[in-house]
Amino acid sequence: MEGEFTVESRFGVKRGIAGGMLLILSEDQPSGLEAAEKAVEAIMSDNDGVILPFPGGICRSGSKVGSQKYKLPASTNQQFCPTLRTSVPDSLLPENVKSVYEIVINSITPSAMKKALGLGIRAVARASGVLRVTAANYGGRLGPYKLMLKDVLQT
Repeated sequence: MEGEFTVESRFGVKRGIAGGMLLILSEDQPSGLEAAEKAVEAIMSDNDGVILPFPGGICRSGSKVGSQKYKLPASTNQQFCPTLRTSVPDSLLPENVKSVYEIVINSITPSAMKKALGLGIRAVARASGVLRVTAANYGGRLGPYKLMLKDVLQT
């Protein structure tokens, strides 16, 4: 193993919002990853009250709340999985989408979440090879907040 892991000797807990997300649909993995990295850089450049809980801020395999076959709290989001597109009847991916990266955002306030989502979307929009930016909706099972991506661009 390598690297360094540091933990504060004291820390507190505060209510927040977990599970804000961007799904980056791209024509191939290199362009999708580049777009995701640009989004992470933009979000973290102005990150007051925001964290990206996955290493490097990017999640390669999108997840969803619940499971179809097992009693798991989360499982693969088959609707946004390119390798399952032809195997599942409810895929939401067009044929030209070959890669999907997910950025999960947690924040202290709704306004911090909106700002982070807006920064991420704007960064992704400037990247080549991106076909669409979207998010998944789990019918309120992730919590009481529902932020529309088109609305976060107004902030």
